Parts: sequence; structure tokens; C-alpha cells
Amino acid sequence: MGLLTLAPSHSTAGSFEPFPDMITVPAGTFEMGGDHDDEAVPDERSDRSIDMRSFSAAQTEVTAQQYDACVRSGACRAPLIKAQGDDYPVTGVSWRDAQSYAAWLSVQTGRHYRLLSEAEWERIARAGTQSRFWWGNDPDRAFGNFGDEDCCRPAVKGPDTFEFVAPVRRFKPTPEGFYDLYGNVWEWTQDCYGNYDHAPRDGSAQEPADCRVRVLRGGSYLLPPGFARASARYRLTPGARRPDVGFRVALDLGAP
Repeated sequence: MGLLTLAPSHSTAGSFEPFPDMITVPAGTFEMGGDHDDEAVPDERSDRSIDMRSFSAAQTEVTAQQYDACVRSGACRAPLIKAQGDDYPVTGVSWRDAQSYAAWLSVQTGRHYRLLSEAEWERIARAGTQSRFWWGNDPDRAFGNFGDEDCCRPAVKGPDTFEFVAPVRRFKPTPEGFYDLYGNVWEWTQDCYGNYDHAPRDGSAQEPADCRVRVLRGGSYLLPPGFARASARYRLTPGARRPDVGFRVALDLGAP
């Protein structure tokens, strides 16, 4: 496991904002889904063993500063929501906007950036565990920005001092160094929403040709912690833009 920071392949000093810090995830096998969670709903249950290839994933969600570099270049449209600061996750972006950012980042670096698959997201969220959250089965606001237990409104409780979106890296990371996988903002994934019956077992995304809705993971500051469980799934149309939705990127290793 290692931190990977990439510089642009053809930029001049100061031309671009910092790119996401990436963490390399080694190849391996893990059990995906909510079969060990009595709160899991039917679409989370899978009894799936996933044989993952190695990949890199961003330490945090894409920030407002990082996304703004793409907007200023003309390759991305402006988000629906203006962030409170540069180190806040960009929100109010659609799945299509996330695709535009990943494509732009790929051009700037000469590497292949993309959204995480559902399986990749759950792999880094679980951090080798089978509990509801990587730290255990009970919610802990030291690890995430969750909403009130009575849906659907924000909450300020204990270590969570943020009523709305929090800046990145304000809560405890996973043992591998990933931040904000639980709560704060939903994260778009590459996958089309569907049951797991025909989903790939190699960690790649489920993408039928007639896809109409895409999967999001991680919960948000508006929703109770149960929506942020490691196996919990949500779905929206790819053009939807909401104030509690952002994304993080993945990087294919060894691919130009």
C-alpha cells in the first residue's frame, strides 16, 4: 500500500491545481455485499467473492479546487453548488460531469483516470472487514459526517461539528489512508444499477448497454448513518445533480 502523487505530463509550473493524491490498492480477494449485515436490503445481498486486480484510488473526494481547474480549462461545466472553500468536495455534479473530469485529468497526466467501480469502492471502504463500517457495526461520528437518525436532515453531534458538507480530511481515515468514505457526500461510481446476479466478479463495473441509472455509495450529511454502511447502495439518473453528491477517482495502474 503506498501513496502515489502524479504531476501533469505536459504542464508548466503553476498552470494547474493539485491533482488528487492516490493510494495504490494491492490485488486480492474480498467478500462483497451485505450478507453479514442484518440491516442489508435485498439489493445488497450477493454472497460474492471478488478477485480484485491492483488499482489506485483517490484519498479523498475530488475537491472544489481540483474540479475548478477543469472548469477553467473549458472541459467541465460548473457545478450546481458553489463550495464553501477549496478543500471542500465538489458537489452538485452529475455522473456525466464526473466522466468529463476524469477524461480531462487523463489528458493532463497521460494516465487513465476513471470513476471507481462499486466493487472497488466497497473494497476500500471495508478495509479488510465484514462489519457495517470498517471500525465496527455501530456508527461513530468521529469517522464520518452523518445526518440525523430521523431522516432526512443534517445533524451536529459529538465529533461531527459540521451541519452541512465538511471539508475533506476532517474525519479519521481508514487504516489504508482513505478519507470520507462514510457520510459527507454520496460518491458516484461507474456502475449501472442492477442486482448482482450477472455482475462481474473481477471488480470491474456492471455496464449494460441500456443503463438508465447509476450507483452511488457512501451516504451523506443529510441521511442517517445506516445509508452509509459499507454495502449500502443508492441510485440516480446520470444527469442528476444534488448538493450532497460528489465523486472520487480511480487510476488504472500500468495503463497509458
